[in-house]
Amino acid sequence: MNKATNIGRAGTTCAALLAAALTVPGSAQQGEEAAPPDSPTGPRSCLPHPTITRTKILNGRNIVFVTRDNTIYNNELPKQCPSLSRRSLVNYGIQNGRICAGDRFQVLWESGPGHYQPAAMCQLGNFVPITETELDDLTAMTEENRDRSKRGRSKREAVTTEPVEAPVATPGPAPGETARPQ
Repeated sequence: MNKATNIGRAGTTCAALLAAALTVPGSAQQGEEAAPPDSPTGPRSCLPHPTITRTKILNGRNIVFVTRDNTIYNNELPKQCPSLSRRSLVNYGIQNGRICAGDRFQVLWESGPGHYQPAAMCQLGNFVPITETELDDLTAMTEENRDRSKRGRSKREAVTTEPVEAPVATPGPAPGETARPQ
């Protein structure tokens, strides 16, 4: 074989590999799980933007996303986001019609009624599906003005105990003795 034939084959092989790579869905290229969007069984790295109906900021570390099919995802940020609170307004950057882990968003600070200034830039984490009960617990744990006891825990986090009476033990035969019928 001559050099021209080898170069031609190498070019054909490269073109075939490139075509195969381009036909792989974008979610597979991003490391997205193979599970269909209808089965939220584990953490997801991206959510399609059109499916998100609302978001709720719980604190400087947790943002909840709710989708059209009422699936609830908690996004625990990799780091505490300065100036992010329940009343914050945020601006998400949307690329390719979705929001992904690792994407950055900007917190907007209200400098006056209807006037916002850019503040901290923060990074999103993975989207972890949670139940409504888990959302209620997470919301209660992140409330800023929750009822606290002297030890700093909310009533919802408290472990409750009740007094019980131990059953009265009947004495058995002493070791080495056998029970005698009466």
